[in-house]
Amino acid sequence: MKKIVLGVLLVVTTVTNAQKDELKTLKKMYDKEQLSADDFSKYKETVLKLEAVAKTEEDKVAAGFYKAMQPIVEMSPRSTHPTLMMIQKLFAPEIFTSIVEGMRKTLEFESKQEKKVFTDDIKNTIDIFKPIFKQVAFDLNDLKKYKEASKAFYYTFQFDPADVANLENAAITAMQGQDYISAEKYFREINSIGFNGVGLQKFAAKPENVAKNIFALSFFNKNDEQAKIDFIEAIKLNPEDLQIQMDHAAIYYRNNDIVTYQKLIEGILEKDPNNAQLQYNVGYLLLNDDTKIVEEINANLKNTKKYDELNAKRKAMFLKALPYFERAHQLDVANEDTKTTLRLCYETLGRKDKAASVK
Repeated sequence: MKKIVLGVLLVVTTVTNAQKDELKTLKKMYDKEQLSADDFSKYKETVLKLEAVAKTEEDKVAAGFYKAMQPIVEMSPRSTHPTLMMIQKLFAPEIFTSIVEGMRKTLEFESKQEKKVFTDDIKNTIDIFKPIFKQVAFDLNDLKKYKEASKAFYYTFQFDPADVANLENAAITAMQGQDYISAEKYFREINSIGFNGVGLQKFAAKPENVAKNIFALSFFNKNDEQAKIDFIEAIKLNPEDLQIQMDHAAIYYRNNDIVTYQKLIEGILEKDPNNAQLQYNVGYLLLNDDTKIVEEINANLKNTKKYDELNAKRKAMFLKALPYFERAHQLDVANEDTKTTLRLCYETLGRKDKAASVK
């Protein structure tokens, strides 16, 4: 039994020593100002070895750090004034993301530890490269790589939370890159920080715009219950904004609460009677039961009394909706949807001459 235990201890000791060897080798090579091609190959091999044998969280973080820093280690020589060529190679989007993520995770881990192994080095690296990080984000934006730019701005903000412009840029470029999940997250973070900052801690965006964006994004992302909550703040700060009110009404339509939807839309229409889209929406809403009635009519072709009742009900429904489509057409004569539906109304009501006049 003792031999078995001893065998296990030998294995553990061997692994532990291997970890120490890899860590020593990597530290020594990392501290060098310049590595040869052979040295750098050895550095990468050692990182792989450390990843394979790392057992403790501390060693795993170390492996992650040394791996993330590979592109910086490869720079020859490393200095406080990297050349443009070095920067271009270093900050391909995937490399840039890997470096920043690796440093962020290491800082997060060491913030909870008494012993700081990499923190000072990372902070020094950030001081050197932070302006470059920001420039890369702007360059990605100029290339219309908005999703990548958004991540770059956000990581830059995480390293320097005092400069909130990076968070704001992250939110804006996330929207431009149609990454609406991230955009919602970033705008909520802006809102949670607040708007009382000064200098670098002051957002350019106004509270009312941020509240509107948060509501619009939660609505678009179909977080309907959250969107109802977000609407309260958005409309409080933007009381005259009809688009916010229309989107709020649309939440209820999307969830088949037609009664609430109709009430909200008609209320908005009273405020803006010259809105062609709203006029169309109300008319369309009044035709909501048309498919159901048509199905009933087709099911009662041999029941003359029922057939006539249903046809009369359908005509009454179209007659009630007609003024809204006429007004919508008057306000927007080029809208094809309105013209098609208006013709259908006239034809259903037997006004073929009127239907033919809608061009």
